[in-house]
Amino acid sequence: MNNAQKYPLSSLYGDYVRAAIGVLFFGTPLYFVKDSPILSTILAGILLVFIGFAAKVALRQMTIIETDDEGVIANGPLGRRIAWRDINKVALKFYSTHRDKNEGWMQLTLFSKAQKMTLESSLNGFDDIANNVVQAGFRNNAEMDETTMENIASMGITINMADEA
Repeated sequence: MNNAQKYPLSSLYGDYVRAAIGVLFFGTPLYFVKDSPILSTILAGILLVFIGFAAKVALRQMTIIETDDEGVIANGPLGRRIAWRDINKVALKFYSTHRDKNEGWMQLTLFSKAQKMTLESSLNGFDDIANNVVQAGFRNNAEMDETTMENIASMGITINMADEA
């Protein structure tokens, strides 16, 4: 079951572009309004949000997600590990990009007592990882809300009760 997955650069490209536009859009005027402390503070605050977003995207690009017999590992600058047996809550959300709700992305968040890990559907191998997380969640009687259950069904994940032993 050991496999390593990354977010492809093509899936992060749009986020990098949005971050760059935000930095340019709010950074450029900041240079010219040095005499206005209130406006400078507002622009600097918004600029920091876009810089933080760019940093988050870069961290996602550097992180490699692995699964093995013990659990899920995020290898990267802010790496973490959650053992299958420690998963006590699973949240699977769908974020639509169109009104008809036919396009969008999914976000899987798995929780243990000590930490959480969030993965997006643009991750290579997301479906397999989501399946493994859901199976472990059911084995552990993990908390899953109604929306999560609906999204599990929409992904076509079926629970393998044969693994109960």
